[in-house]
Amino acid sequence: MSAPLTPAQAAATLWQIEQDIDTETQELVRLRGEYAGLLRTHRLEFARAFLGTQGSMDFRRRRAEEQTIDSWYAVQAHEQLVEASKDKLKALRDRSEIGRAINSNLKEEMRFTASTPGWSA
Repeated sequence: MSAPLTPAQAAATLWQIEQDIDTETQELVRLRGEYAGLLRTHRLEFARAFLGTQGSMDFRRRRAEEQTIDSWYAVQAHEQLVEASKDKLKALRDRSEIGRAINSNLKEEMRFTASTPGWSA
């Protein structure tokens, strides 16, 4: 177990978490933008493959899926990156809330020790 944080360390930790949240939010915006482009590309490839194939609807669909599997995989892999980024943001926000609670407790403890001479934690 690590030593308790000082108020300055708690504030620095909170500041860093907020910076990490800002950075990850920008990353999520970027990933979502790329995701939309990948999905668009896949849908166009699929439509072209579907329309360019002869046969029953089921055959055309299966053939288009086969021909566009790589672009579908890229969409699915990128979707996982978006979800991972969202999970990371949630974890950072949770850490931020915990840090705020710790910081609040530190301030309360400092007020208590300042008002009670001779007492130490």
